[in-house]
Amino acid sequence: MKKLFMMLVLALGMAFASGNYSVAGTAGYANGFVVGVQASWDCILFQPKKGALRPILDLSYGTGGFQAAFSIRHMFDAAEGVKVGGGIGLRYQGGVQAYLRGDVEYDLAQMIDLPLFVGADLGYAYGFGGAPQTVVAQFKVGYRF
Repeated sequence: MKKLFMMLVLALGMAFASGNYSVAGTAGYANGFVVGVQASWDCILFQPKKGALRPILDLSYGTGGFQAAFSIRHMFDAAEGVKVGGGIGLRYQGGVQAYLRGDVEYDLAQMIDLPLFVGADLGYAYGFGGAPQTVVAQFKVGYRF
C-alpha cells in the first residue's frame, strides 16, 4: 500500500511539474452573479486520435466566495486557435457538487503574440447533502504560463 501511495504521489508530482498554469479574471453565474479571479492547472493525460483528455484543477475566489473544481475534460481543436470540449468532475461551493460542463476557448497567442486566452464554460452542478444545485456559467480572460 505504501509503494502504491508513493507511486501516486510521484505521478501527481510529475503531472503538476509538467502541466499548464493559467490565471484569469472571471465573470459569471453560480447561485448569483459572480466576479472573481481564477487559477487553473491542467496537463495532457491521454491523447486519442482527436483532441486530448486533461485533468483540470480550478481554484477561484470572488464575490461568491471560494470555489474549487476538479474535472476530467476532453478538448479538441474546432478551428485555428479554437478549442471546444466537455468534462465531468466535482465542484465545491458551500458543499460538494457533481459537475458536468462544456467549454470553449480561443487562444489569442497567434493574433497578438502574447499567451492570452478568452473562454467560456457552461455547466450544471448537482449538490450532495444539502449543497445547492445550480447552473454554472462563466466567461474568462486570462494569461497562460
